[in-house]
Amino acid sequence: MTVSLIDVIAPAPGVVSRVIEGEAVIVLPEQGRVKVLNEVGSRIWALADECRTLESIVETICQEYEVTPAQAEADALAFVEELVQGGALTVLRA
Repeated sequence: MTVSLIDVIAPAPGVVSRVIEGEAVIVLPEQGRVKVLNEVGSRIWALADECRTLESIVETICQEYEVTPAQAEADALAFVEELVQGGALTVLRA
């Protein structure tokens, strides 16, 4: 599945997460996997709340971190696509 900026993203059903010292720890019980996200990844994870489009999330990342809109967009798309393919995030079409 290809993710676009107009998509709304959210944690996949059954995924459990917790933020510890600025890093999100994501547990995928059905797969028996744990994934730890860095600071920016953890922020994207926190913003993936079933209400925001990926475009809105990218705008927030640009405001909070020193990154160009083009770089934030490319990185966020790749990151979210990886988490969708890995079963941690789900896409809710806008």
